[in-house]
Amino acid sequence: MNYLAICILVSSAFIGHVSAVNCTTLADGNYELGCKSFAKCIGGVASIVDCPEQMVYNNNTGLCDDAKNVSPPCGMLIDCTSSPDGRYADKDQNCRTWYTCNNNKFLGHNFCPEGTVFDETLNTCNWENAVPPPCGTLKGK
Repeated sequence: MNYLAICILVSSAFIGHVSAVNCTTLADGNYELGCKSFAKCIGGVASIVDCPEQMVYNNNTGLCDDAKNVSPPCGMLIDCTSSPDGRYADKDQNCRTWYTCNNNKFLGHNFCPEGTVFDETLNTCNWENAVPPPCGTLKGK
């Protein structure tokens, strides 16, 4: 599966959540890391961990933590009170992450696979050379 297909799979999952992961061949640990949830594999069995409201995944501890203790992008809470519902490229993170606003509520950041950026036109991660600026390098036609 290529990076774009993985991103489409992850971004099409429930908003703010990771998709299911098959742990049967994976070592114990955390996978499909998102800021609001992650998959935990133990003994070949997957469980999805959703962080409580106002908490995010802390990459240093591998646990949910208060956002003020976590570095960006997960530690950054976005004000969605004046934003329409949707997914947005986080330009402060060079569009390598995206976030969701729904009912004036920030639902957290998600990560694009390496080598991709968030394409607001397609509403998914895409190769940088296929996305127009400011997120990508696609030249005008």
